[in-house]
Amino acid sequence: MQTTTSFDSAAWKSQRGTNAQDNQRGAMVASLEKTVSAGMPRAEVIALLGEPDSTDAASSTDVYELGVARFGVDEEFYRIQYQDGKVASHRWGRR
Repeated sequence: MQTTTSFDSAAWKSQRGTNAQDNQRGAMVASLEKTVSAGMPRAEVIALLGEPDSTDAASSTDVYELGVARFGVDEEFYRIQYQDGKVASHRWGRR
């Protein structure tokens, strides 16, 4: 995970649908971790991050793709799980 860039909502939103090799969201994750917090309403998250790349309605989870890991081949993602329409948990992951 890259952690060098400040979070920029417009830049984050512009990466939606970008090829995994070109996606630059990963560099903003450390700053994003300080921006998204437990209890934050989903509407505020959507306003900040835009529509998620995928949603699992059964588990109330939104996933934002981060692209390929800087020094690897694994793809990274940021998962936000909601309970009663508010952030219950959020985390970075790799697949």
